[in-house]
Amino acid sequence: MKRYFLVLLLMLPAYLIIFPQASNDPLVSKCLNSTGPNAKYLKDFRVQLGEGSTAMTFRYKANLSLWKNTKYRFTMCTSDNSKGQLILNIKDDASKNVASSIDNKTGTVYPYIELICNKSGVYQVWFDFTEGHSGSGVGIVSMIP
Repeated sequence: MKRYFLVLLLMLPAYLIIFPQASNDPLVSKCLNSTGPNAKYLKDFRVQLGEGSTAMTFRYKANLSLWKNTKYRFTMCTSDNSKGQLILNIKDDASKNVASSIDNKTGTVYPYIELICNKSGVYQVWFDFTEGHSGSGVGIVSMIP
């Protein structure tokens, strides 16, 4: 009996690696497909915000640990019924802007950005929708080998 229990216990991690849990959210699944074939999924952020001000103040904040000399890809996907497009801003521990998915000069919004981390630490990841509009979306953090 102990042998069967031990075999079952050893097979469980292998099963979880081979058959990872699929996301129940269709937007997350769709966004995962757009991260690229070589991207290694790390985390997703589901963002849903109501109407806000038009000032460029990001309303959704999360902390994320990033490692030095690692290349990350941040992919943003917006649901079809959103008024605005999901945008991202990344700040370091000194609140200095490190990367952004919107070019403030041209107004161009990028669906993903890549970042090579220069310093290990906790970074602030800020999300919002263009012009403070309401919307829902997902941001996915991946590691690029």
